[in-house]
Amino acid sequence: MKLLVISQSRNRAGRTVQVRKEVTADWVRVGRNASSEVLLADPRIALSQGLIVDRNGPVYTEGEMGTTTSTTRKAVRSVRLAPGVSIDVGPYKLTAIAAPAGFSGAITVELVRPTETVATEFLSRAGRLTLASLGIPKRSAALALFAIVAIGFFLVPAGRVLGLPWHQPEKAAMTSDRFWNPGPVMLAHQPIGGKCEACHEVAFAQVRDTACLECHSKIGHHVAPDLRPAAALFGGARCAECHRDHKGVKTTHRDDDRFCVECHRDIRSRANGAQSQNVGDFAKDHPAFRLSLPADKGSRRVRQGSGPIEESSNLTFPHAVHLDPAGVRHPEKDKVKLDCAACHQPDASRRGFEPVSMGRHCQDCHRLEFEPAVTTRQVPHGRPLDAITVVQEFYANLALNGVKDSFEKAFGVPGEGLLRRAGEPSPAQRQVALGMAAKKAAHVSEEIFEIRLCRTCHEIQRTDTAEGREWNVAKVRANNAWMPQARFDHKSHAQSKCADCHDVAKSKRSADVAMPRIDSCRECHGGSRPVEKKVTSNCLLCHGFHDQKHPWDPKFRPKAATRVASGAAGAN
Repeated sequence: MKLLVISQSRNRAGRTVQVRKEVTADWVRVGRNASSEVLLADPRIALSQGLIVDRNGPVYTEGEMGTTTSTTRKAVRSVRLAPGVSIDVGPYKLTAIAAPAGFSGAITVELVRPTETVATEFLSRAGRLTLASLGIPKRSAALALFAIVAIGFFLVPAGRVLGLPWHQPEKAAMTSDRFWNPGPVMLAHQPIGGKCEACHEVAFAQVRDTACLECHSKIGHHVAPDLRPAAALFGGARCAECHRDHKGVKTTHRDDDRFCVECHRDIRSRANGAQSQNVGDFAKDHPAFRLSLPADKGSRRVRQGSGPIEESSNLTFPHAVHLDPAGVRHPEKDKVKLDCAACHQPDASRRGFEPVSMGRHCQDCHRLEFEPAVTTRQVPHGRPLDAITVVQEFYANLALNGVKDSFEKAFGVPGEGLLRRAGEPSPAQRQVALGMAAKKAAHVSEEIFEIRLCRTCHEIQRTDTAEGREWNVAKVRANNAWMPQARFDHKSHAQSKCADCHDVAKSKRSADVAMPRIDSCRECHGGSRPVEKKVTSNCLLCHGFHDQKHPWDPKFRPKAATRVASGAAGAN
């Protein structure tokens, strides 16, 4: 952002005197601190009074999270500095004027309430206390003060940075270079905050990309390096052009939409073949969301509003049944009432959810007992062959070793296991018993897959072969990341109900997709410009910039410098 600051005052003749100052920064600090770009040197102003940021034009913000350090005792959350708008900042008045060509904005600063007149007695005493009254020549005092500042604030701190002979271990307070520090580093950099040489490899020189890449080696380009001319926009750019440290503890990246919109307002003029659509502002100029749906090979992306969207998960799951207000049947309890949290549980980050699994979320109600009159044993959930093997082994063992009660309940005929009967069984008798077990196992397997258990939730495919009947359960393709390229934190939305965004209470098909549309998000989220009762939302709130699919190469330089695409996307 490039801001023109005009400081106005009046001389003794009553004429207006103006001092112009050009400020180029990602954000402009306003306050009494000497490092503030808009310096308001008055004790009634806080050290850090506010900020002027670029949100498609200058915006003055003061206070944070409902609190403020403003000495005006009035929290000014956000004011757009359109031409003609004036705001009172303590005894000063800031007035926005039309910005000259090449500037993002312009303001005038004027002290409208001077400091009250001090007591006459104090002024008379202060007037007698001068260097001349103490017999100290001004020139000698100035030279002595200059020597103290040069030694104490330059040469001594430089000893640690430059390795000068008088360098001492950092025990004495004066050996610290905190006098040079323009501000606190961000939270992630605080472990090395006292080691300037970690980033500033060469004293009094700009931070090099190689220093950044020592820690951030896996960072990626925004676009593939060979995608010219789109990549030419970033060719030769330093990391520090967008990532400025010592500007606060929260973040170092640029967060103004203008940087993104410069290309994405007309994306195909920069990169032919781009899959995204033009974007200007989330509130009024943003396309419908695209959802990633599982497919036979990988996934496919479908934009909402382009037609019906259905998920092919190969599951049979009606949300309406499971969210019935009257409850659902449980094998051991009365009806239990389920809610979203019964199956959708947050992961460790609390930003997303753990995948739904049979063992943790379903099997408490959907038991896989295949002979409940005899045993509570269940078939394993997974490979069909494993389930069939368990059933066959169970009935074969029951036919040979089963007690009278279990044998009769399982096979429906009087008797007991063959090996429990008197005498040594003949091979023919053993063959008959195992044949009865195989017939029973085949019948139960058919019930498991096609009637009672598996078909309740899964798509089942049956195949009759010369060796017998086989079943195959269609591969489950349950989606757990509908917008994998977007940043979304469920923890930040914990105050909302699931149904506010996901309307599934009446869904009777597992093919229904209940992802929120952009209009639903716009009920709470505004665009890059502040709007009352809405969350100001810029591009980086939901989108990342660096793409890890395109590894960073510090030596890369695009061959084409043109900014307008012509021909194929990868053409020079």
